[in-house]
Amino acid sequence: MMGVSAAVAIGSGASLYYLNKNSAHANMEAEGLHPANHPFAQKSLFGTFDHASIRRGFLVFKEVCAACHSLDLVHWRNLVDVAYTEEEVREMAAEYQYTDGPDDEGQMFERPGKLTDPIPRPYPNEEAARAANAGALPPDLSLITKARHGGVDYIYSLLTGYCDPPAG
Repeated sequence: MMGVSAAVAIGSGASLYYLNKNSAHANMEAEGLHPANHPFAQKSLFGTFDHASIRRGFLVFKEVCAACHSLDLVHWRNLVDVAYTEEEVREMAAEYQYTDGPDDEGQMFERPGKLTDPIPRPYPNEEAARAANAGALPPDLSLITKARHGGVDYIYSLLTGYCDPPAG
Protein backbone atom coordinates (compact mmCIF):
# COMPACT_ATOMS: atom_id res chain seq x y z
CA MET A 1 0.00 0.00 0.00
CA MET A 2 2.89 2.35 0.76
CA GLY A 3 4.31 1.80 -2.74
CA VAL A 4 1.00 2.79 -4.37
CA SER A 5 0.80 5.97 -2.28
CA ALA A 6 4.35 6.92 -3.19
CA ALA A 7 3.69 6.24 -6.89
CA VAL A 8 0.53 8.39 -6.79
CA ALA A 9 2.39 11.20 -5.02
CA ILE A 10 5.30 11.10 -7.49
CA GLY A 11 2.94 10.86 -10.47
CA SER A 12 0.84 13.76 -9.20
CA GLY A 13 3.93 15.86 -8.56
CA ALA A 14 5.32 15.13 -12.03
CA SER A 15 1.95 15.94 -13.62
CA LEU A 16 1.70 19.26 -11.78
CA TYR A 17 5.26 20.15 -12.78
CA TYR A 18 4.53 19.30 -16.43
CA LEU A 19 1.28 21.30 -16.44
CA ASN A 20 3.00 24.26 -14.80
CA LYS A 21 5.79 24.29 -17.39
CA ASN A 22 3.55 23.53 -20.39
CA SER A 23 0.28 25.18 -19.53
CA ALA A 24 -1.91 27.02 -22.00
CA HIS A 25 -3.29 30.27 -20.65
CA ALA A 26 -6.35 31.56 -22.45
CA ASN A 27 -5.41 35.18 -21.92
CA MET A 28 -1.63 34.69 -21.72
CA GLU A 29 -1.23 36.57 -18.43
CA ALA A 30 1.57 34.19 -17.41
CA GLU A 31 3.65 35.36 -20.38
CA GLY A 32 3.41 38.97 -19.24
CA LEU A 33 0.65 40.09 -21.57
CA HIS A 34 -1.37 42.33 -19.31
CA PRO A 35 -3.58 45.21 -20.35
CA ALA A 36 -2.30 48.61 -19.24
CA ASN A 37 -3.67 49.74 -15.89
CA HIS A 38 -5.89 52.81 -16.36
CA PRO A 39 -7.13 55.04 -13.51
CA PHE A 40 -10.85 54.49 -14.03
CA ALA A 41 -12.98 56.01 -11.25
CA GLN A 42 -15.08 52.85 -10.72
CA LYS A 43 -11.97 50.86 -9.77
CA SER A 44 -11.39 52.81 -6.55
CA LEU A 45 -12.92 51.79 -3.24
CA PHE A 46 -15.68 54.40 -3.31
CA GLY A 47 -15.65 54.96 -7.05
CA THR A 48 -18.73 55.35 -9.17
CA PHE A 49 -19.42 54.77 -12.82
CA ASP A 50 -19.04 57.59 -15.30
CA HIS A 51 -22.56 57.81 -16.69
CA ALA A 52 -21.53 59.75 -19.80
CA SER A 53 -18.98 57.03 -20.55
CA ILE A 54 -21.62 54.32 -20.12
CA ARG A 55 -23.85 56.23 -22.52
CA ARG A 56 -21.05 56.47 -25.12
CA GLY A 57 -20.19 52.81 -24.60
CA PHE A 58 -23.75 51.69 -25.23
CA LEU A 59 -23.86 53.83 -28.37
CA VAL A 60 -20.67 52.11 -29.61
CA PHE A 61 -22.22 48.74 -28.78
CA LYS A 62 -25.41 49.55 -30.72
CA GLU A 63 -23.58 50.89 -33.76
CA VAL A 64 -20.65 48.46 -33.94
CA CYS A 65 -20.66 45.48 -31.58
CA ALA A 66 -24.35 44.57 -31.81
CA ALA A 67 -23.83 43.39 -35.39
CA CYS A 68 -22.20 40.22 -33.99
CA HIS A 69 -22.35 40.24 -30.17
CA SER A 70 -25.27 39.84 -27.80
CA LEU A 71 -26.06 41.21 -24.35
CA ASP A 72 -28.19 38.28 -23.15
CA LEU A 73 -28.27 39.33 -19.51
CA VAL A 74 -29.08 43.01 -20.13
CA HIS A 75 -32.65 44.26 -20.46
CA TRP A 76 -33.71 47.73 -21.51
CA ARG A 77 -34.67 48.55 -17.91
CA ASN A 78 -31.02 48.11 -16.88
CA LEU A 79 -30.15 51.34 -18.72
CA VAL A 80 -32.71 53.49 -16.88
CA ASP A 81 -31.06 56.03 -14.53
CA VAL A 82 -27.63 54.61 -15.37
CA ALA A 83 -27.08 56.19 -18.74
CA TYR A 84 -30.51 57.25 -19.98
CA THR A 85 -33.82 58.53 -18.68
CA GLU A 86 -36.80 56.18 -18.61
CA GLU A 87 -38.38 57.96 -21.57
CA GLU A 88 -35.20 57.67 -23.67
CA VAL A 89 -34.98 53.95 -22.96
CA ARG A 90 -38.66 53.44 -23.78
CA GLU A 91 -38.08 55.12 -27.16
CA MET A 92 -34.99 52.96 -27.86
CA ALA A 93 -36.83 49.76 -26.94
CA ALA A 94 -39.82 50.70 -29.11
CA GLU A 95 -37.53 50.80 -32.18
CA TYR A 96 -37.38 46.98 -32.07
CA GLN A 97 -40.16 44.47 -32.70
CA TYR A 98 -40.67 41.53 -30.33
CA THR A 99 -42.75 38.41 -30.85
CA ASP A 100 -45.42 38.15 -28.18
CA GLY A 101 -48.62 36.29 -27.59
CA PRO A 102 -50.66 34.37 -28.05
CA ASP A 103 -53.54 36.77 -28.60
CA ASP A 104 -57.25 35.94 -28.11
CA GLU A 105 -57.19 33.82 -31.26
CA GLY A 106 -54.07 31.89 -30.25
CA GLN A 107 -51.79 33.68 -32.71
CA MET A 108 -48.37 35.11 -32.00
CA PHE A 109 -47.95 38.77 -32.90
CA GLU A 110 -45.27 41.46 -33.17
CA ARG A 111 -45.23 44.40 -30.80
CA PRO A 112 -42.86 47.28 -30.06
CA GLY A 113 -40.27 46.68 -27.35
CA LYS A 114 -40.78 47.72 -23.75
CA LEU A 115 -38.53 48.13 -20.71
CA THR A 116 -38.86 44.50 -19.58
CA ASP A 117 -37.61 43.09 -22.89
CA PRO A 118 -34.02 41.94 -23.32
CA ILE A 119 -31.78 43.85 -25.69
CA PRO A 120 -32.24 42.02 -29.01
CA ARG A 121 -29.72 39.45 -30.19
CA PRO A 122 -28.08 39.80 -33.59
CA TYR A 123 -28.82 36.17 -34.51
CA PRO A 124 -31.86 34.00 -33.78
CA ASN A 125 -29.74 31.13 -32.39
CA GLU A 126 -26.19 29.86 -31.86
CA GLU A 127 -26.08 27.97 -35.15
CA ALA A 128 -26.96 31.09 -37.16
CA ALA A 129 -24.27 33.05 -35.27
CA ARG A 130 -21.64 30.40 -36.06
CA ALA A 131 -22.71 30.21 -39.71
CA ALA A 132 -22.34 33.97 -40.12
CA ASN A 133 -18.91 34.05 -38.43
CA ALA A 134 -16.99 31.22 -40.13
CA GLY A 135 -17.83 28.75 -37.35
CA ALA A 136 -16.85 31.02 -34.45
CA LEU A 137 -19.45 32.02 -31.87
CA PRO A 138 -19.13 35.72 -30.97
CA PRO A 139 -19.03 35.96 -27.17
CA ASP A 140 -21.90 37.46 -25.24
CA LEU A 141 -20.73 40.81 -23.83
CA SER A 142 -23.02 40.92 -20.77
CA LEU A 143 -20.30 39.93 -18.30
CA ILE A 144 -17.16 40.36 -20.40
CA THR A 145 -15.37 42.57 -17.86
CA LYS A 146 -15.73 39.84 -15.25
CA ALA A 147 -14.68 37.11 -17.67
CA ARG A 148 -11.40 38.64 -18.85
CA HIS A 149 -8.14 39.20 -17.01
CA GLY A 150 -7.83 42.94 -16.49
CA GLY A 151 -11.57 43.67 -16.58
CA VAL A 152 -12.26 47.20 -17.80
CA ASP A 153 -8.58 47.67 -18.66
CA TYR A 154 -8.85 44.71 -21.06
CA ILE A 155 -11.91 46.19 -22.77
CA TYR A 156 -10.29 49.63 -23.04
CA SER A 157 -7.09 48.13 -24.46
CA LEU A 158 -9.06 46.04 -26.93
CA LEU A 159 -11.13 48.96 -28.19
CA THR A 160 -8.27 51.45 -28.42
CA GLY A 161 -5.62 49.00 -29.59
CA TYR A 162 -6.59 48.94 -33.25
CA CYS A 163 -4.32 50.72 -35.67
CA ASP A 164 -4.11 51.24 -39.41
CA PRO A 165 -2.60 48.30 -41.29
CA PRO A 166 0.91 48.82 -42.64
CA ALA A 167 1.26 50.03 -46.21
CA GLY A 168 1.67 47.38 -48.90
